[in-house]
Amino acid sequence: MSYEFYLDVYFIENLVINYALLRMTNKLLKCSATHVRSLLWAAAGSAAATVSLVLLYRYNMISTILVSVAANTIMVRFGCKIKGGRTLIQGMLLFYTGTACMGLAFSLLQRMTGSAGVRAFCLTAASSYVLISLCIWIYDQVRAWQQRYCRVALYQDGKCKIVKGLYDTGNMLWDTTLQSYVSVIDISLIKELLSEEAGRELDDFCAKRVPKSPELLSPLRPHYIPYQCVGCEGGLLPAVVLDYLCLERGDVQKVVTHPVIAIDKTYSSSLRSYQMILNPNLIDS
Repeated sequence: MSYEFYLDVYFIENLVINYALLRMTNKLLKCSATHVRSLLWAAAGSAAATVSLVLLYRYNMISTILVSVAANTIMVRFGCKIKGGRTLIQGMLLFYTGTACMGLAFSLLQRMTGSAGVRAFCLTAASSYVLISLCIWIYDQVRAWQQRYCRVALYQDGKCKIVKGLYDTGNMLWDTTLQSYVSVIDISLIKELLSEEAGRELDDFCAKRVPKSPELLSPLRPHYIPYQCVGCEGGLLPAVVLDYLCLERGDVQKVVTHPVIAIDKTYSSSLRSYQMILNPNLIDS
């Protein structure tokens, strides 16, 4: 039994798949390789695979596999413009995972369309690439949405309150008195860090009433800060200073001492998916 094997077809098939995988790996690792760079190294990888097939087909399978892995490593290294060794390992894992996923998608699409030949292969490979890219885009959007939220631990006088904070780029509140960034929270959450008497005094302060026992609020350094927002005239927000807060957002963890927290009694955390509006500079700075 004999088979006909076309090296030009084999080269084109490898070129298309290598280019698609390099672009997906480049995107996932957020590398800076251009399309031209990826295309050139995809062609180099395809040429290496074709030459190794011709020269090593008589030898054992292990030699062929080792040459293939070495060629793919060089192709991913330079085709995605990777510099670090750890990133290269991640790139190789993504490359071979993408190979498996793209092979599965290619097989399913080819079976559904019942097509064959180089033209059909290119169309099916392009469709597979678009499908996987769409999945990557959806994943990026979900991850970006999740990263808008932070775990925030508020500390005051030995008490702790865990809340869900929103990373809001629209919050540009700045305390000109204490020279500090300002976040916003509902009064009920702050009162959980205080005694019952201090909570009543805080209610009076936020309502602009004269407190009966102002010494209970003195550790919080209560004061007012001006604010301006779209669609309203602005005004003054009551603000307090806590001992410290801890932020956790992905791999970022920060401790902010003496954070300024504005209290908005019109803002109800129970009606939202978050409990606190964070100033973005607390994380970005």
